[in-house]
Amino acid sequence: MTAVDHEMLVAMLDRLKLTAIRDQLDTLLDEAARSQMTLREALAFLVTREIARRDERRISMAGKIAQFPFVRELDGFDFDAQPSLDQRQIRELATCRWIAHADTVLFLGPPGTGKTHLAVALGREAIRHIVDRAGREIPWT
Repeated sequence: MTAVDHEMLVAMLDRLKLTAIRDQLDTLLDEAARSQMTLREALAFLVTREIARRDERRISMAGKIAQFPFVRELDGFDFDAQPSLDQRQIRELATCRWIAHADTVLFLGPPGTGKTHLAVALGREAIRHIVDRAGREIPWT
């Protein structure tokens, strides 16, 4: 096999659209060498980084398409402020099984009780689940 210079390798990665590997090539190769990875382990390490970047981009794009009014997570919700809310039920909704069953989630209550916070947080969880399942090619059913 012929020697491959850095520019040629970057051009090949660019042609294959492996942008995460391309953008972090030296850092990733140094880390693989420091960890004394086998070729198989190093390849898996590089591909894992590429997949992670693509998943991040899919999640970001889906969030933009959803046009959430702000970013909220379930961990940031104050369940103590809403004692009538069943935290276990909300955590169950976060598993996103309701999507697989084509169910609908509706939050009802007076203003200021966290309905939008929960809706956005569950929407973001749904996006993460969809991206994860798409990457593993697992059907919803």
